Amino acid sequence: MNTNKDGQAIGRKGAESRARLLAATRRLLAELPSAKKLTASSIARAAGLASQTFYLYFDDVEEILLSLSIEASEDTASIIAALDADWDLSAPRTYTAGVVEAFYQYWDRHRAILNIRNYMADRGDEPFANARNKSAMPIIIKIAARMRTAQGESRLAERDAKARSIIIFSAIERMAARYSTSQGLQLMPAGEDLKRAEADILALLLSPPV
Repeated sequence: MNTNKDGQAIGRKGAESRARLLAATRRLLAELPSAKKLTASSIARAAGLASQTFYLYFDDVEEILLSLSIEASEDTASIIAALDADWDLSAPRTYTAGVVEAFYQYWDRHRAILNIRNYMADRGDEPFANARNKSAMPIIIKIAARMRTAQGESRLAERDAKARSIIIFSAIERMAARYSTSQGLQLMPAGEDLKRAEADILALLLSPPV
């Protein structure tokens, strides 16, 4: 972002003000029971800025939430690194556990905004859906490629591998999103049990066929 809403170039002071607004929004999301409680004035106040300053950089609360969603969606380097790690084709369980753990750590870093991003995407909001898809597709493609490597490209078509990968990705994402709220539910397994189960299932898909 090179200019503010008035069309003026954003200098050092402007960049700092915008960063303070983003940081304040992150803090409020962690503190408030619902994003519906967010207002432009509460964000500006938490950032120590005048309310008018908010509108120099964002049209409304939804726009600042989108900015945070894009920022969080781009922070997937640790998951990509886990997927790119060396692995033992005959014993993939250690590898898949690392992938699942990287995924959960990613959600732990950005849980509040990722839940908002996915909620807005599921409602059909295109910018939020684009942020989600741009983040997800490199991961899905890498998982699919690992499946084909393990099971043989002649045995597993690219489109089928991608379809399975989407299902696995969606399941892990859903469980990671529920992880912090599932601890008190008696019918839900413990979080570590869920991680182990996900790693086991992914390991089966990344094992050569018998």
